[in-house]
Amino acid sequence: MANNTHNYNIEKMLASDLITDRAKEALLVLTEKGTMVETAIALGIRKRTLQDLLSRANKSMMAEELESVVPNSHVLQGTSTLYKVNEETGQKEEVLQWVKTKTDKDNELEMVHQVTSELARSVEGLAVPVEVPELVQDDLLVTYVSTDLHLGQYSWAEETGSDVNAETVYRNTVMAMRLLRDTTPNAKECIVLDLGDTLHSSDDANRTKSGHVLDVDTRHAKVFKALVDMKIEMIDLALEKHEIVKYVIVAGNHSDLVPNYLMAMLSAYYRNEPRFQVDENVAIHKYHRHGETLLGFTHGHTSKMARLSEVMVWDRKDDISSTSYRYWLTGHVHSDRVLDGGICRCESFRNNTKNDAWAAGMGFRGNKQTTAVTYSRQWGEVNRTIIPIAMLEKQ
Repeated sequence: MANNTHNYNIEKMLASDLITDRAKEALLVLTEKGTMVETAIALGIRKRTLQDLLSRANKSMMAEELESVVPNSHVLQGTSTLYKVNEETGQKEEVLQWVKTKTDKDNELEMVHQVTSELARSVEGLAVPVEVPELVQDDLLVTYVSTDLHLGQYSWAEETGSDVNAETVYRNTVMAMRLLRDTTPNAKECIVLDLGDTLHSSDDANRTKSGHVLDVDTRHAKVFKALVDMKIEMIDLALEKHEIVKYVIVAGNHSDLVPNYLMAMLSAYYRNEPRFQVDENVAIHKYHRHGETLLGFTHGHTSKMARLSEVMVWDRKDDISSTSYRYWLTGHVHSDRVLDGGICRCESFRNNTKNDAWAAGMGFRGNKQTTAVTYSRQWGEVNRTIIPIAMLEKQ
């Protein structure tokens, strides 16, 4: 819209039942005055206020007219119209109109739930129950920490220093899980933990939520299938050693939708395994109580470490007063960081996937590893096992 003119179909807007009386009054004055500036002066309002008023009115009218051409998963964002001047009448006439839409987030999430329910039914109860381990230590809980796996990431060694694809991440993650399983204490319980950004991308758009373009190895559907197979291998390894196995995943900024359908798939697949459970809570912050030990899990892209003690106190008031050891486990920054306070210890963990082109170009460096932390019901953290990824690459 130009500064002093307008492109509204005033006659059509005045005839619409969706236009407010205030907007109709402004349209009548606009018909008389001819320009936006003069109309705004006559109404005693700012020109910007007048533009907003008429824009909302026009969008309300157009939404009803264009309902049939807007996809179910989208909402109308606006329209652009091409006009030409009729040489005979001297009047502007509409030639072409573009309908601009954007994704309806509520509908998108609803579609995710519908699709995951259908997918989950196809694998329901396929897992064969594993025999209960004979010797376990009742007091202990092992947490197998995976964070920022970025499965589906593609990196070229000549550009980043290391070749990375879905196959390498899959291999390193399962090998690390196997070694951790063989070297950690025989705890009765364990958590297979995903601290977010499990996939490099949430869909075939291959962008982060902020719009950053991602380098991907293959199609999203193929990567997700690999992810399900990888998690099943990891969970089966855990079930061979621990009597009770829990799977926990939190959303990250790269793959915010992945937890929704991965939780549904794993819950269905292990339907007949009484020793396994999925934490299907979709909250950004999740918790697990183990005797006098309280664990908090979040990716780290929304809440900074300095705020996490406050978040835990607010979310788990009763647990705070009845626990002696409290920990936050986070990811996102791909490196070891600790903020050890009086209420709880906050820690981010290194990931096991090497840099993509963006991270390499930004100068991020460092060794990669996978970690398992063992907690006691009475004494908090009592053991930590680390598997360097460089060691796996030599095998």
